[in-house]
Amino acid sequence: MNSEAAIRAALAKGLDGVEMDVQLTADSVLVAHHDMALSGPVCVGRIADHDWQTLEGCALPGVQGGFQGVRPDRLLNRLAKEYPKAEFTLDVKLDTEDDWWTYLHRFTRAIARLEREAGLEGRLIVECRTIDLLRAMAEDAPAIPCYLIVDRPERAVSTALGLRCTGITMPMDALDTEHAAHIHEAGLRLTVFGVSGTWSLRQATQLKPDRIQVDE
Repeated sequence: MNSEAAIRAALAKGLDGVEMDVQLTADSVLVAHHDMALSGPVCVGRIADHDWQTLEGCALPGVQGGFQGVRPDRLLNRLAKEYPKAEFTLDVKLDTEDDWWTYLHRFTRAIARLEREAGLEGRLIVECRTIDLLRAMAEDAPAIPCYLIVDRPERAVSTALGLRCTGITMPMDALDTEHAAHIHEAGLRLTVFGVSGTWSLRQATQLKPDRIQVDE
């Protein structure tokens, strides 16, 4: 969920946290936005190629192809106070043609700044599929919990441990109780996603995950 309305609605229902897709603008501003690129009618091109001021001028809520994102730094600054026990998960989406490591460290420094300025110590979580980003997080913001997103459990534990991750995030239907137990025995936390409806939630709880991401 990436709109303020959706995030607020989830927290108002009593959920203990929300997850949002996060990208980085050309001027190093974090934005919550699902699509990696805009396709008009006002602006086109990748989110990463625009600065925040340009994106703000492209805002077209509800219009396909338009910019519909929000700035997590502004939103979470308020929500952290309104919901003092809620966790906020950033699913990091990477897209750049710039120098790779410079881009990654700009991203991780922006995340660290968000945690610090919004007072989210212990409540901000990062998830990513890209190993290099998790390495950069370990260097720049080692206190922020990071989860490795994988589709299959094979080699996930050794990879996550090598990256100093807090845990692993996986689709529920890719796991069984044996794999889930192995993750916990390694000292890692487990998040499952792809959970929707009562039956699906019941199946997820049998895996004894630490966190469940429910589709809304």
